[in-house]
Amino acid sequence: MRWMSSLVMATVVLNLAFGPSGQNQKAGKTLYFLKDELSQQWCGYSSETEFKAQVQERSAYVVGGADYADGHIVAVRFTQADDTGDWTVNDEYTLNTYGNITSLKRMIHIVSDDSSEEQRFIIKNGKVVPKSSVLRKLHLGSASQKSVSGFDAPRVITTTTDFPFWELMGSKGDAVWSKGSVCVP
Repeated sequence: MRWMSSLVMATVVLNLAFGPSGQNQKAGKTLYFLKDELSQQWCGYSSETEFKAQVQERSAYVVGGADYADGHIVAVRFTQADDTGDWTVNDEYTLNTYGNITSLKRMIHIVSDDSSEEQRFIIKNGKVVPKSSVLRKLHLGSASQKSVSGFDAPRVITTTTDFPFWELMGSKGDAVWSKGSVCVP
């Protein structure tokens, strides 16, 4: 299980470090979050250093961050993984200036099948429209015919308040920024 935390941590750090193209600003701020599986709480962090330390300390299989620009959220990125390390799903949602989700880029990795799929969706008026899908072999990155269609992917979120960690960015967001960290059930 410890190696899984390291895998999740590596994926998250890469996602957060190389996240959406140049959109990592609210004066360059990202609010980080994780789900603590032991206490069944969502925890938010204003410090990347503290966040990384907590990912290692807690049993977190869902981790991510929200990027801010001009005082509002422009992107929400998070990684979900199972406790065996067999699969990960990396989601990158983009939001417009009104706080509406406009698109999703999803990467699904299935280790046991040596397969990955990049899916892109447009989200408009609460409707999800598939845009593209690219299949690859996981270890080589080369094209593959093997789909991850047998995998039960998480549902596509169409409204920000449907994010299970939304409270950390919404009503508890100011507390995360001022206190450095906050956990909610």
